[in-house]
Amino acid sequence: MQAHEHWIAWPLALLAAPQGREEPEGKEAVPVTAAESACWWALEFSPRVAVLEEALLMETSMVQRLWGGLQPMLEQLDRAFALACLASQAGMPDAELGKSMVRAEADTPWLALARLRLMQRLQEQGKALPAAMPADALPLWTLTVLQQHSAVLMRLGCRTWGQARELPRAGLSRRLGGQLLRVLDEAYGLLPQPMNWLQLPETFVLRHDLGYPARNADAVLQVAQPLLRALQSWLQARHHAVLSLQLRWHHDLRRIDGQELPAWESLCIRTAQPTQGMAHLQRLLREHLGQQHWRAPVDMLELQALKTVPWSAAPLSCLPDLAAQQGSANSLAWHEWVERVGARWGDEAVRMVEPHADYRPEAMQSWKSAAQCNTRSAQQSTQQRAAALPGAAGKSRTRHDCSDPWQALWPPWLLPRPEALAIRNNRPHWHGPLQLRAGPYRLESGWWEGAQTLAARDYFVAFNEVVGHVWIYRERAQTGAWLTAASHAPSWFVQGVYG
Repeated sequence: MQAHEHWIAWPLALLAAPQGREEPEGKEAVPVTAAESACWWALEFSPRVAVLEEALLMETSMVQRLWGGLQPMLEQLDRAFALACLASQAGMPDAELGKSMVRAEADTPWLALARLRLMQRLQEQGKALPAAMPADALPLWTLTVLQQHSAVLMRLGCRTWGQARELPRAGLSRRLGGQLLRVLDEAYGLLPQPMNWLQLPETFVLRHDLGYPARNADAVLQVAQPLLRALQSWLQARHHAVLSLQLRWHHDLRRIDGQELPAWESLCIRTAQPTQGMAHLQRLLREHLGQQHWRAPVDMLELQALKTVPWSAAPLSCLPDLAAQQGSANSLAWHEWVERVGARWGDEAVRMVEPHADYRPEAMQSWKSAAQCNTRSAQQSTQQRAAALPGAAGKSRTRHDCSDPWQALWPPWLLPRPEALAIRNNRPHWHGPLQLRAGPYRLESGWWEGAQTLAARDYFVAFNEVVGHVWIYRERAQTGAWLTAASHAPSWFVQGVYG
């Protein structure tokens, strides 16, 4: 026997919920079903995963040391298998599910499957489970190829694998076929057994038949949970993160109130930061689905990852997590909050600022809706700042490099547009005369866009008791003739406020 291999078998029925019909659409590729994706969790532990008849098998001899040895690996596998079972068998009581969760270990795939079948039979009968029954003592029905010829073998006095192997090979081959002997040799490790290894698809398109008509957002969201978990397993196995996905639902009816209904309707979800966690995507789905008008019951869901990017886990810090210690572990990241508010109130209700390389304060930034900003790369998105809800009284200024001490005096808020100031006794007035406290700071920029956009200004920090500190500038004269002309006297404007 091949003692260098170590196979583990689990019952596939606990992982794969029963599936209904599948409807391919024309020339489109048929998506994988939820039953096929229920085994993807095992690929996180070993690349050698396969489905053999009614069992999920994994070969772990090459990866045991990566998980700290056999026993620590088995403990982690038990926890992962339990979570996968709970996700697939949501309606089964926990006590009944716990009794059904068994696994078998062996040196070959057929032997692991046979021991699993024996353990399940003994468990149903309420008998004690054997630690590891030898292959020669296993009954005939535990191996499919022997079970098919069990009537003939039992008439020959065979009840176990060992008794069947003691029969003359030449006569057994002529009477029952050479396939039986080959499977027996594979089960004993005398011949290599070819396996159809489980492989992930290049793209994620997963379809799930509900089995009943869903009529509201809560029912649809509940059925979407296994699809999201399968997406997470697919992303983790391929070391990718998702940026956008699409949820489609199939209508149970073709016509309602005399109106023809489309067979499928869809909803697109986008996030600014690549993610493998499904909590944020689940919240976005809940907000969007809550606003959907369900014209007919839904009987099938399909989830597709539209855009994914390579992803690597963030390095862990040796320092304590201050956010968790302060009780804010459940708080949302900034981009998640923006996307959640945008899903609830609309993308135009949340605007994000986009910085520009320009020295003119009014041209340092432009405002975009959250939907437009989310289409940009994650690196650009993390550098942006956002302002929620239109109608704000001011405009935030994006700070640049503060190597110049004067930039530390720039105001935190800019007016929507500069306001002209009255000039009395050669002093600017705004609700009273203004006293210049700091300045001038000379700025000349925008010449590359033409004379109309040229900004030649002297900036000051001014003050009076009514308005407090304000940021004003004076348009600087360009020529002597321009300065002496009465109609072109230098003008004063207020552009920013403090506090």
